[in-house]
Amino acid sequence: MRRLVLLILILLPAALFAQKKTGAIKGILYDSINDYALQSASVTVYKQADSSIVEFQLTNTQGEFDIKNIPAKTALYFIVSYAGYRPLVRNFQLDTLNMLTNFGKLFLTHQGKDELDEVIVKAVQPLRMNGDTLEINPDAFKLDSNAVVEDMLLRVPGLTVWGDGTITMNGRKLEKVYVDGKPFFGGAAQTATQNLPKNAIEKIQLYQEKDVSKLTNTEQKTDSLYSMNIKLKGDKKKGLFGKIGAGYGTDDRYTGDGVAQAYDKKNQLGIAAGINNINKEEGTGENAFMENTFKSNFRFFYGGRGNANDGITRRTYGNLKWQHSFTESDNSQFYNRFTTDYGFLNTNSNITSNSTNVQPINDYRLTTLNKNRSINENTSNTAKFLYENRKKFGNFVNISANYVNQYSSGTSAASTDMFRNDSTAVSRTNSNSYSSSNSNNFYMFGWLRSNDFELRDDPRKNFSINFGGGYNENVSNRGTVNTYESLVDSIYTNTIDRKYNNKNKSYNANIGLNYDGFRQFLFGIYNFFNINMSLINNISFSRNEQDAAAFDLDKPNNQYVINRQLTNTNTLTNFSYNPALNFNKSFNKSVWGKYYYWLSFGLDLRYQFQTQKNESSILNRNIDRSMNTFLPSLNANFNYQKENAFRIYSYLWANTSTQLPSIDQLYPIIDTTERYNIIAGNPFLKASKVQYMNYNFDISRARPNSKSNYGVRLGFNFNNTHNAIGDSLIYLRDSSGRSIRHLINVGYQRNLSANLNLNFSHNINKKSTIGFTYIPSLSTYIRPGYVDSLQSTSRNFTLSNNFNLLYNLIDKFNISIGEIISTNRNHQSNSKQQASAIRSYTTTSNINYFITKSLSLNTSVNYQTNTAANRNAEAFTIWNANILYRFMQQKAEVKVSAFDLLKQNRNITNSLGYNFASTTVTNGLQQYFMVTFSYYPRKFGGGGNRRPAPPQGVMMIRR
Repeated sequence: MRRLVLLILILLPAALFAQKKTGAIKGILYDSINDYALQSASVTVYKQADSSIVEFQLTNTQGEFDIKNIPAKTALYFIVSYAGYRPLVRNFQLDTLNMLTNFGKLFLTHQGKDELDEVIVKAVQPLRMNGDTLEINPDAFKLDSNAVVEDMLLRVPGLTVWGDGTITMNGRKLEKVYVDGKPFFGGAAQTATQNLPKNAIEKIQLYQEKDVSKLTNTEQKTDSLYSMNIKLKGDKKKGLFGKIGAGYGTDDRYTGDGVAQAYDKKNQLGIAAGINNINKEEGTGENAFMENTFKSNFRFFYGGRGNANDGITRRTYGNLKWQHSFTESDNSQFYNRFTTDYGFLNTNSNITSNSTNVQPINDYRLTTLNKNRSINENTSNTAKFLYENRKKFGNFVNISANYVNQYSSGTSAASTDMFRNDSTAVSRTNSNSYSSSNSNNFYMFGWLRSNDFELRDDPRKNFSINFGGGYNENVSNRGTVNTYESLVDSIYTNTIDRKYNNKNKSYNANIGLNYDGFRQFLFGIYNFFNINMSLINNISFSRNEQDAAAFDLDKPNNQYVINRQLTNTNTLTNFSYNPALNFNKSFNKSVWGKYYYWLSFGLDLRYQFQTQKNESSILNRNIDRSMNTFLPSLNANFNYQKENAFRIYSYLWANTSTQLPSIDQLYPIIDTTERYNIIAGNPFLKASKVQYMNYNFDISRARPNSKSNYGVRLGFNFNNTHNAIGDSLIYLRDSSGRSIRHLINVGYQRNLSANLNLNFSHNINKKSTIGFTYIPSLSTYIRPGYVDSLQSTSRNFTLSNNFNLLYNLIDKFNISIGEIISTNRNHQSNSKQQASAIRSYTTTSNINYFITKSLSLNTSVNYQTNTAANRNAEAFTIWNANILYRFMQQKAEVKVSAFDLLKQNRNITNSLGYNFASTTVTNGLQQYFMVTFSYYPRKFGGGGNRRPAPPQGVMMIRR
């Protein structure tokens, strides 16, 4: 398998870059009167025979254009257009002896206000700059009548559509995708780009906009997002689309789903429902609107694998989504709307798992073998509400509310066998249990901000308020029969038959006030060195009430009696007040056409007043304590953009916080059914102080006409905890493997993580693109502690490397090949045992081959090798395939699917903690074949006799 992948990686680039020889044209555009360069003018090359578009480009900051891939021996002409100037036309033809034509300086003349050109030729502009917005004209792309927006985007230079639906422009990710200035059925890009027909689009706009999700009042460019707005044609402002499908297969496997979505100028309404027993999680619940799209160039095999811990699961779901806008505005920055969501989900899971857990203990090691069989059912009802009102002049109001009702029940049977040095059995545990719970959760959050879009003449009126509150209740019942047997002491065997009834309630509320005009309030017209000052106040309150009852079986009387050690009531109340004074200073400089930079520094001087009171029926758990702490934080932002080169964004944030030990760490309630890991509290534990730092660096290419683009994101997180709560593990001398975990304060605990996201794409020609992503991540932590009274520091190191190569030949073929290499290692400083380590190697490939416009083939291969906790390596290959046929104008689909053709499916999960390594093998679906039929209803426009708007970007020019 690896040799095959290597062969593909070697041969693919050679095949891709063997291109037909073409030429180029170049030139520089100037204003005819003032003799200055014209940036972002549109230059489009057409064939003289039929006026079809050959290539197009926008001029750079120096007014230059350099258009490649121009065919030789073909009669051509190009048109230069720029707002306020007369179009310029030049005829030309390249010959094989001179494949480069330099037109030198070209001068554009101003067009009079009332000047009309004689109508000779009609030309369509693919791209144009409208102020700071790049506009793409769909009418310039001649595609199939069933083409969707994604089909067009694949043909735009500098724009890359990745296999997961992510869209990047010149290496920079498009964070927001709107339709007529509004989020489209949740805002996922593929919901719009894979559903909306290309012929319904008037234009597509790419621009920067302020990130209004931030509560701060800054208007700096570091708060901006790169966004896309899909503007619909006037007669396509309403539409209906969706999907209904059903499938049945071998081994009694089935799936069925339905999605209906409708929209008009003010409303979006979506309904989704489905059921399956093929472990298909993708495309269910809220994701139903995102995954069940009409057309995608990058299809994947869904169903079969699911989550590694799902076992065999049946899912039933239903979702309703409604968004209403009170105005017909298509401005993504100013709106007045609400969104409501309702979701129902029921899962039934049958799970069988076998786990191996290895713990190195000084001069020996403990190995635990766990077997578990469980049947679980979970039902949830979720309701969400969001109201947003943002005006250009006025307050910004945002109110959201979430409610979740969840019911779950389950039964399980488990056994545990513990061995010393893998050979000597020391103890055994068997348990049977049942459980049920019902919970209700409600939370509301809101904020109001003044001076939202522009700073007013009087900054003293600049403020923001945020508030939140929630309620949670949970009622649970549980029962267990637990038998422990010591194999080193033939006499000791113990069985506990216990029931639990628990009731929990919690309340929380918080309010914050930020006053951003504090400098003007104190100093009036004096600018205080241009340092902005804000006054911040936050108050929070929470209360948690627990009522726990436990009952043990009295065998002689065969009845349950109350367990007074576990039965208790507990109420925890927290109050916190956090006043702060914020200082912010910024610097910026720009030279038009060359560069721009912006730098800012921020400092928060924060003080925390915190009180905590715990009231309990257990005497020693009644505590009343308070703590006052100074918690400063700082941040720095840097934004630099060099025209026609690159852009950089860098961000640094550091803060401190404190954490009081919980009541269960001070005075835990010990349940004797926890056989192997007993926690001993420590009433003398001190509060921990956490120092946290985060750094992010982002660089991407900013050259509009480049065929190659890149983007790099780098992130670091560092966490240092003083007086951290650590462990002193004492293993009992009966050699049973049981331990007591004493909680202690240790001098420090440190965590460091780093991640990199690198993407590179290259447009080989108008039809083919190659892309590469590399995503490594690293994390390490150090946790001092003790094992059997000897100091032992746990050091954990995790490294993951994720490579992916994508090649796309538009409308014909695409392939993605990936490799994931993960290593996790843990070592105890005083242990004589070999360091614990787990490794996994995963090779993936996914191929889509479009045989005809109606027939396509998808196949995926997943090859995985695991080195488990017991140091044994396991390998398996999962091969899946789909073949799809579309008919009835592409609205009907028949799909034949095959899962696990090689019959090797395994669900293996590896994990590594600070003193253990664990491997779990869970049951999963085996090979099945399925036939699915789907229908995609689609209707866009209608509802009147209004004539459609003329195509955008059309010029009437002389030739």
